[in-house]
Amino acid sequence: MSTARADRLRMRAAVLAALVVAAHSGVVLIGWAAGWSLFLVPSPSFIPMAPTTALAFLALSLALIARLVAPAGSPLRNTGSVLSWVVATVALVNIALPSVLDQILGGGTGQFGRVRLGVMSPVTAAAIIPLALAIAATGARSHYVGALATIAAIVGATVALGYAYGTPLLYGGGTIPVALPTGLSLLVLGVGTVLAAGPDVWPLDRLVGDEPRARMLRAFLPATAGLVVLIGLLDARLGGLFGGDRVLIAAWFAVIGVALVALLVSRLSRLIASEIDRANAEQHRAERRYREMFEQSVAGMTTTRVSDGHVIMCNEACARIFGYGSPAEFMKQQARDLWWDPAERDQLVAALRESPGVRNFEARMKRKDGTPAWVMCNVTLRESADGEAILESILVDVSDRKSLEQQLWQAQKLDALGSLAGGVAHDFNNLLTAIIGYADILREDLGENSRYAEDLNEILKASDRATALTRQLLAFSRRQPFEPKALRLDERVQDIEKMLRRLLGPPVHLVTATDGDLSAVLADPNQLEQVLLNLAVNSRDAMPNGGTVTIETRNVRIDEPYAQGASVVPTGSYVMLAVSDTGTGMTPETLSRLFEPFFTTKEKGKGTGLGLATVYGIVKQSQGHVIVYSEPGIGTTFKCFFPVSDARPRVSRPVQMPVKVKGTETILLVEDEEPIRVLAVTALERCGYRVLPAGDGDAAMTLATDHDGPIHLLLSDGVLSGVRVPELLRRFVAQRPDTRILLMSGYSQEAVFQHDIVAPNTAFLPKPFTIRQLTERVREVLDS
Repeated sequence: MSTARADRLRMRAAVLAALVVAAHSGVVLIGWAAGWSLFLVPSPSFIPMAPTTALAFLALSLALIARLVAPAGSPLRNTGSVLSWVVATVALVNIALPSVLDQILGGGTGQFGRVRLGVMSPVTAAAIIPLALAIAATGARSHYVGALATIAAIVGATVALGYAYGTPLLYGGGTIPVALPTGLSLLVLGVGTVLAAGPDVWPLDRLVGDEPRARMLRAFLPATAGLVVLIGLLDARLGGLFGGDRVLIAAWFAVIGVALVALLVSRLSRLIASEIDRANAEQHRAERRYREMFEQSVAGMTTTRVSDGHVIMCNEACARIFGYGSPAEFMKQQARDLWWDPAERDQLVAALRESPGVRNFEARMKRKDGTPAWVMCNVTLRESADGEAILESILVDVSDRKSLEQQLWQAQKLDALGSLAGGVAHDFNNLLTAIIGYADILREDLGENSRYAEDLNEILKASDRATALTRQLLAFSRRQPFEPKALRLDERVQDIEKMLRRLLGPPVHLVTATDGDLSAVLADPNQLEQVLLNLAVNSRDAMPNGGTVTIETRNVRIDEPYAQGASVVPTGSYVMLAVSDTGTGMTPETLSRLFEPFFTTKEKGKGTGLGLATVYGIVKQSQGHVIVYSEPGIGTTFKCFFPVSDARPRVSRPVQMPVKVKGTETILLVEDEEPIRVLAVTALERCGYRVLPAGDGDAAMTLATDHDGPIHLLLSDGVLSGVRVPELLRRFVAQRPDTRILLMSGYSQEAVFQHDIVAPNTAFLPKPFTIRQLTERVREVLDS
């Protein structure tokens, strides 16, 4: 039975008891007022209830109903409390001045033996006082109600038993006896008040619940008391029928009573024992199920003592998460030693003292081998059976998820910085185009014998170095012009080996180990050389006193995902490029930030922090992966895994550029950077071309519409203001379908050609470019 339903039944029983007593009291008052003979001339064996007693019971019954039915704080409920206190006061007055109130209500008019008839007994008054106080306290101070109401119920039961045994209490004496209806009213109203007090108050708190004591009391108490009362009743009512010795008859009744009680106790004991056995069996099954769940759970479970951090209990999963071979080995550890930062445990314990449970708490722990392990746990602070504070934890290993989050965060950061770097490189390429172009024009005009020729050469050398820097920025942002080709890594290593030896210098010994049967990969040859150069320079800087750099290439097959730190190489066939050194090595903290842009451990002014970020960008652009191994004092190894390609490497041949670069065609030039536009106009007009310059797409379409003659070539920047390049090309091709198109940009070809309107075979010229590169590319497109 549900608790709510039991409460409703209990309240209804209490109200019903009060209604029965109120109805009986009303009848008694009517009888005295009407002068019924039952009250005025009673039988010698029956004394009627006094009118004051009936009035007291009527008032108490109504007070109890008001206390139970009316809501808290209502006037009716408060009236019930006041009425109870009035009844208690009247009962106290009746003890001191008996019969005064009874005479007013029609009682005290006759004699019943030696006492006056219709007067409240002092025993009744004494029992009504605790009953009235119990009803007044119902709902407010319920812990007093049960004890006070039980006193009245016991007095009523004693009176009723006296009548049942044929020996009414106080009959024939000088003290007013208690009437049977009065005793029954005390019993019924007392029991109703105990029910109203609830199961949390004595005496019901001893009888309610599934504890063994409550179950035994519910079984033995009613049966034993009932048997004792029954035997006494039989002895009192039937003992005289048999005649003879009453002592012998009483003895026989006692023997029969003992036998019945023993039989009852035996049956009840067997019933309780079977229930206890069943409960114990269920408890053992539950414990076994819990133990199986505990041992077989994929989540780690552990219990530790707060005082000394000792691990009391753990399961296999918990030991496995921390890298221990068994729970027994794990339990030898101290909890503080398992935390990456022990101060975090102290903070957790402090938080648990304010709130008993923490959910979905992520903590960085320490495995047996010293590596970090991220766990998500639910932790509860409890008190053990011996009163000690303990921590119960359920935890799961989220290291893989944390690694993925770190990779995602790194990728997002690289992407954001890549966008910035790509934009800077694009603008810088525009500046370099103007610088290189005008330097070329000056060198051509002044001639090789000019006293300014050497200065111009230095300008061009500085521009070349700046071009290499923008190439690194674009490679880092993955926006460098990417021209993948099928190639063999061992051939690229052999081609660049001599340059690497000069770059590394005499203190560094270079060793190459290449596979003669290496598979082909798809990568940009120029970018691949950049990877080798950056890794070689990084190794040289890590060996200030000299050492050995080893470059290795070989085929590898990965059958299971290969992870190292935050990097993961999927399954598949790869060609590995490994660059190892015997330098100073790196700490785990440095490794965690190795590929961050602008992060460097070199002295100020000796490193840009872009070298390894560029390596990472190039390898990722080639669909490859980078794994790094490093130990302080031992050295570092970079392993770049490039997916194997089915394409066959082509044998490269020198491209024969046309000697003649002059022309007379009409070229529509669209460039929003004025220095580059002026430079291109000057260079092309020197070669004999007719140039129609435009600063944006709108001006270009106006020139194309107004120009009557043919336009042989549209030379446009890949990113324009006004009319965008895709819209410009769509409208221009529709108007002049025979015109050839050449796009130029500081962004990569992929970035410019990302719109479907730009044909994949459209000619492209990357910035920065020299005058020769511009004129040769224009001539090549016009002649194609």
